[in-house]
Amino acid sequence: MRWLKHAWIPGAALVALGTYLAFAQPITQTTLTGNESWNAGQGPGGPTVGFIYADQLRGSMRDTVLSAVSGNLTIGVACGNCTQVGTPTLATISGQTGGNVLVTAQPSAAVWTLPSSPIGDGIIIGICNTTASAWVTNAQTVAASSGSTSPTNNTITTTAAGACARYQYNLSQTTWYRVQ
Repeated sequence: MRWLKHAWIPGAALVALGTYLAFAQPITQTTLTGNESWNAGQGPGGPTVGFIYADQLRGSMRDTVLSAVSGNLTIGVACGNCTQVGTPTLATISGQTGGNVLVTAQPSAAVWTLPSSPIGDGIIIGICNTTASAWVTNAQTVAASSGSTSPTNNTITTTAAGACARYQYNLSQTTWYRVQ
């Protein structure tokens, strides 16, 4: 009879441990940064080593803010002719992630060169006027990097306030197309 008196102790310990484990793992990250990656797993013919990133899963893009543009730029390369505000930088917008360049002032004459290879199929690059008025001066064109075809309708001199010129890459044609 004496052992029955203490038989509840292991059961109570298991309940306490289960409760602790259920609540002892707080979730602190509620958003994805885009840098998270997972092994893509099973492929045709057996297991493969290939990773997929959160940016590719959710169709997200990186945005960089430029407060001044004074010359030619290559998207995906460090900014030499512009003033960047915060992060991510112009160099982090690549042909694998896509993204928007948010420009807060009328740029001077410029050629915006789209990212170079490798370029993922369907990647979108946007050049956006985030000012309160339309860009109406200073000739600006969008050009493709070597290895891909330049987009048609590539003049963005007259871009309305709050509007973006967006270009999407088509891998089978190795061509950038203006989609907005």
